Amino acid sequence: MFLFALVAAASVRARAPSAVGASLAASRMPALRARLAMVVEPELEGIEVFSVEDGEPRRAANLVGPELLSKAHVTAFLTHFADFNAWEYAQRLKAAEQDLLRMGVELTVIGIGSPASGRKFAELLDFPTERLFADPTGACHRALGFSPGAFPDSQLPPQAKLLAMIAGVGSPGTIEAVIRGYLGDPTGNADWIAKALAQGAQQGRFPADLSASAFDPVGRAGVRPFELATLRLQNMVQGILQNWEALAPADPSLFIQQGGTLVYDWKGELIYRYADEGVLVYTPADEMLAAIGEAVGVSAEEEFAAASTGGAARAVSQQAN
Repeated sequence: MFLFALVAAASVRARAPSAVGASLAASRMPALRARLAMVVEPELEGIEVFSVEDGEPRRAANLVGPELLSKAHVTAFLTHFADFNAWEYAQRLKAAEQDLLRMGVELTVIGIGSPASGRKFAELLDFPTERLFADPTGACHRALGFSPGAFPDSQLPPQAKLLAMIAGVGSPGTIEAVIRGYLGDPTGNADWIAKALAQGAQQGRFPADLSASAFDPVGRAGVRPFELATLRLQNMVQGILQNWEALAPADPSLFIQQGGTLVYDWKGELIYRYADEGVLVYTPADEMLAAIGEAVGVSAEEEFAAASTGGAARAVSQQAN
């Protein structure tokens, strides 16, 4: 129980962004493309999802890059709407939305759950409903080959599988990510965390009275100790747990279904694919932005510089003081 409480408070299912520098991210692009060459694009034809904005069905295939002629496109497949992973990744995507638009990249987000649960999710996070779609059965995720979670052939109940994954069993990287949430990451980007904390506070979620300078005593550059863990706690206490019934899918087996991300360029070519590896291990936004930046003619260095403006500003302020 202690481990469960510790992990839940630290963010149960959300991955802290890996600290990938600009040069490292750029150097990984050939390897990423080699990995993509081995991926067979799954068939989404025949699968319907539902617009969270109007509740109407949409062909899933029409929401993925190859069908969107002449536009670069990110399609993010979230875990279910009551999942910590989905909340944190959506917060990262929301913070990156303007950067994506500036690069001419469209964003579509498909989460597991009903249109009603998607609307509640959007309401709680102030997420744009026109970009959000609901997949009630996780059909897209299965068609794309995303992980069904640990022990797929076991008859254990989904709740037991989830607890095992939270403890790092069948979910490599989970414990490290939990620890990182507490210890921080001096090379990471915390701007999106500050924005998400402020949005949660405006909604009245605990801690609603946290000041923007609350973490300055422990550092002014990167992700400070306890900063990300605090966001995860805020997401959990009066976000997810308080609204579980409205957010969670009806089928418990979907509690452990993992998500992922597909990015296509304007020619309809797949330039980036990430499949969640388990609890706390979701799409690393810095790596994704670097791949997009390279593909659209914006350097990885420029993208990371833009994404790290706030962290750099804190570092300059610290030096000045």
